[in-house]
Amino acid sequence: MKKLLSIIVISIIACTALSATERLFSFSAGLSSGVPIYGSNSAVSTGSEIDKGNRMILGINGTVNINPIKQISFYFGNDTLWDITWSASESSNKIHVSFPLGIKVYPGLGGLNVGLAYTLGFRADIIKTDDAGEYNGITGWGNGFKLQVEYNFAHEGKSRYYPSVGGYWNLMPRGHNSYDNLIVLYIAANF
Repeated sequence: MKKLLSIIVISIIACTALSATERLFSFSAGLSSGVPIYGSNSAVSTGSEIDKGNRMILGINGTVNINPIKQISFYFGNDTLWDITWSASESSNKIHVSFPLGIKVYPGLGGLNVGLAYTLGFRADIIKTDDAGEYNGITGWGNGFKLQVEYNFAHEGKSRYYPSVGGYWNLMPRGHNSYDNLIVLYIAANF
C-alpha cells in the first residue's frame, strides 16, 4: 500500500511539474509602500499628532510560490511594512508583520492574477510623543485576510527573472474590536 501511494504521489508531482510553464517552485522578493489606516482603538499614536513631522512608509516582502498548473499558484511568505513618523523630539514607529498563505489565479490575461490569502500577523509600536508619552508594545497576533491584484511579467515571459508589480489590501484585527487596513503597492523580483 505504501509503495502504491508513493508511486501515485511521485506521478502527480511529475505530471504537474511537466505541465507547468514555470518551475514547480519559484521565489519572489520585493519592495513596497502604502497607506496604513488604523482602527479607532488600534493604535496609541498614528503619528498624525506630530507637528510638522516627517513620514516614511517602506516595506519588504518575500514569497515562495508553488505552481502546479499554469492557471494556479499557491504561495506563502512574509510582508513587513514600516510606518515611521518623526520630528526633532518625537517619533511614532509602527512595524506591521504578516505571514500570508494563499492562492493566485491567472484568468488567461498574460501574467495578470488575483489572489486571496489568510494572514497571521502582529504590529510592534515604538512611540515617543508629547501626547502619548513613551510606549513600546506589541499587539496580539491577529488572523486577517489579504486580497491582491498582480501582474507577473515572468508568468508568460521569456525569462523567469522578469519582475512582478501589484497591490493588495490586508485587513488585520488588532484586538479591542479594531482593525488595521493596509493598502500597499509593491514591485518584486522573481527567481
